[in-house]
Amino acid sequence: MDHEINFIKIFNFHQDFPNRIIARESSWIEFKESFNWASKSKYGKTISAFANNKGGYIVFGVKPNPKELVGLQSGNFEDIDESKITEYLNSVFSPEINFEKFTRKVLDKIIGLIFVYESLNKPVICTKTDDDIKEAEIYYRYNARSEKIKYPELRTMIDKAREQEKKEWMKHMERISRIGPTNTAILDISNGKIEGKGGTLLIDEKLISKMTFIKEGKFKKEGKPVLKLVGDVKPAIVTKGIVDVGHVRITDNPADPAIREETILEYYPLDYRKLTALLRERYSDFKIGRKYHGIRKELRGFVQYCKTRLLDPSNPKGSSKDFFSHDIVSVFDKYYTKRVS
Repeated sequence: MDHEINFIKIFNFHQDFPNRIIARESSWIEFKESFNWASKSKYGKTISAFANNKGGYIVFGVKPNPKELVGLQSGNFEDIDESKITEYLNSVFSPEINFEKFTRKVLDKIIGLIFVYESLNKPVICTKTDDDIKEAEIYYRYNARSEKIKYPELRTMIDKAREQEKKEWMKHMERISRIGPTNTAILDISNGKIEGKGGTLLIDEKLISKMTFIKEGKFKKEGKPVLKLVGDVKPAIVTKGIVDVGHVRITDNPADPAIREETILEYYPLDYRKLTALLRERYSDFKIGRKYHGIRKELRGFVQYCKTRLLDPSNPKGSSKDFFSHDIVSVFDKYYTKRVS
């Protein structure tokens, strides 16, 4: 999303009324005169509706009728931390919504903006009731209104999700074809076995019911205990699609030794610098900015695109670094224009 181009469309003023904005509320714009965290459910409904459509802006500091630029009259917007907004959205919606919060000076007035990215994993669904939002409802942006989604839009959304799932399956099958069926392993969550030619990883039956598979990069401070691999373990080479570890046992005994994290850069060869250089060379309109950082931030939670590793595995509170697979480029292709050869 090119903010500068959109700002020109949003902040287009009437020639006879200097502070009057010509732009109307639409499928990607909503105006608010002020920001008040007590209205968070109203904002959340609009934000989720934008995410389920093609994204959009909530603009704070514009009086609705007529649309007059008044600016923010307090520090409420600037004082609210993005993490607090994220925490609230995550508590009432799933999957996570990616957004940016920032201010802009227009005609010597401070305007607050929340830009919502189109969700890559639709639909975004309300997980609990809170004032204006109701559990199990899906909101969609229709012209100038955020409403419960109607059947045609929901059907289109589901069809696109199915098509994307088919593409993902095709990618997996292509990888298996390249790797060869003898070099792959399969996880059976009913009996806790990962079996393949390289060996078998067996999870204790008592632990299977306790295990929860979560999206990598989404760990919270308070969660389930960390399980450790113990035994005669060889380095796991993820790029070959196998768990080449011989026979391994998983335990929740804190006295058991933990294995050292091995390098997996063969599958995630791109660090931030290499990824940025690759995208700059690939696209004619690529820029390092909020758009790029926002997309990259959302993709950090998907293991097929990103692996976050501790620089010092022995220090769980130490610095970490992101590494990316080449598959991530296919996502950026949706947002940028490829250079013409």
